[in-house]
Amino acid sequence: MYKAKAIAATGVNVVELVDIELPELKPGELLIRTEFTAVSPGTDLRCLAGLQRGNMPFPFILGYSLVGIVESACGDSHVPVGTRVFAAGTSRASINLQFGGHVSRAIVRADRVVPIPDGCPPQQAALAKLVAIALRGCRIAEPKPSDNVAVVGLGPIGLLSLRQFHAAGANVLGVDQDASRVDRAKKDGVAASLVTGTIQQAVFSHFGQGADIVVDATGVPAVLPLSIRAARELPWDQSHLVGPKVVIQGSYPDPFTLSYNDCFLKELQILTPRDHTPANLVEAVGMVADGTIKVDDLISWSGHVGSAPDVYARLRADRTIMTAVFDWRG
Repeated sequence: MYKAKAIAATGVNVVELVDIELPELKPGELLIRTEFTAVSPGTDLRCLAGLQRGNMPFPFILGYSLVGIVESACGDSHVPVGTRVFAAGTSRASINLQFGGHVSRAIVRADRVVPIPDGCPPQQAALAKLVAIALRGCRIAEPKPSDNVAVVGLGPIGLLSLRQFHAAGANVLGVDQDASRVDRAKKDGVAASLVTGTIQQAVFSHFGQGADIVVDATGVPAVLPLSIRAARELPWDQSHLVGPKVVIQGSYPDPFTLSYNDCFLKELQILTPRDHTPANLVEAVGMVADGTIKVDDLISWSGHVGSAPDVYARLRADRTIMTAVFDWRG
């Protein structure tokens, strides 16, 4: 057995740093000594509130983004001991996993880790899964350089989606009701608008005819029907245009209802990216390493893991905090 510590949800909106045990390694598994873990605010706070679909019984380990050093391996492994890797979290522990990322040590199958290139700051590499999630949405939307793309909701996933579509060559616009998030997007040199009326008005005032692709990254069921109205109209003429696309990029704990007429008149294509693929994660790590996608400005707080209860309380109360990275060293 291996001794470890974990950030656990021990009750609704109750976070504690607890002692856990990990079982012995099985063939093909690695033991990772964690350096940094990153918070995914939407998912972590939803799990903490007990609202995640399939939520495990309390207590459970939060998080799904970890960077650490391979401490040992069982059997032959293509990942040498001493390699710095990204992993989603431990696969086994003495308490429930949701999803097992915030741990001081982790048991992970060797084929489930991604080596981190030399020179890549490990704190930034801890955000690779968030980058991969946004990348997946961009990949399945297949933007063309001429496409107008509106990203609704500029939290971490929304801002990363904006950066992914911009890197793909599309014309992008970010919209949000929070002025600080709009200002952050503008620092990338892209267009961003504060929503003071409707989302449709904000997007149509910039793109004229609406967006070819709308990315809803809010995770708010009531907002999604409003986001789809920002997609461009489909003309009834001799053109061969196809309908616009809506990427449901946010994660939604509750069912949502869309207007059939809104979808029908636009001949809307609705895309629902499912997290990311292993290949997306490898590509995302490379993007962070070479600076293709910037992530350092998303880390609003970084410090010792002992501050985890206070950090989660701040995340619940303050929308200006994008994400946090916990330091497990020492």
